[in-house]
Amino acid sequence: MLSLHLLSGDYITIGEDIVVQVFQTGSSFRVAVDAPRSVPIARGELHERANARPECIQRAYRKKPTAKQGFKRSAQAD
Repeated sequence: MLSLHLLSGDYITIGEDIVVQVFQTGSSFRVAVDAPRSVPIARGELHERANARPECIQRAYRKKPTAKQGFKRSAQAD
């Protein structure tokens, strides 16, 4: 999964004919998608009603261990 930091008005292109643009409206963001009519576009909650949550989203939300939970340092220097 590609994760980008975008500012209001910034956009990305996907292939030759898909453009995704982000706009800030107050305290929230809007996403504008320009794509061919043949490309299905659905909000996440609508997609998840019929399908499983995409694997890339599941990976993004898995908790990473903190220093207290997991990363133990050995006394030996590498």
